[in-house]
Amino acid sequence: LAACATSAPTPSTSTSTSTSTSTAQPVVQSFICQDDSAIVATYSADGQMADLTITLPKVGLNNAAVRTERALSGSSARYVNNVNPATTYEWQTRADYGIMTIKSNNGQQYQVNCQL
Repeated sequence: LAACATSAPTPSTSTSTSTSTSTAQPVVQSFICQDDSAIVATYSADGQMADLTITLPKVGLNNAAVRTERALSGSSARYVNNVNPATTYEWQTRADYGIMTIKSNNGQQYQVNCQL
């Protein structure tokens, strides 16, 4: 029994492991998009939020700051901002690709493809 007890992790080992995971930093990615557009996405360390800086000349956005929250998705990461009832922003990524979709309440939609 004494041999079994010596192989168990000590409390100090467990504490040092949990401390190292608490230093997670946000992840920043810069995407180049169609139509001379660009999106910089800053993802929270827990992946639940993405702060976007959006430049889409076709729709008149120049370094627009949009905060999005993680939404249900299949095999990709999907973030949505629907704070303004007139306009919804959706940012969806998978691997090195992203798609920005802007929908207005009058039925108009603009979509642009992006790549890291």
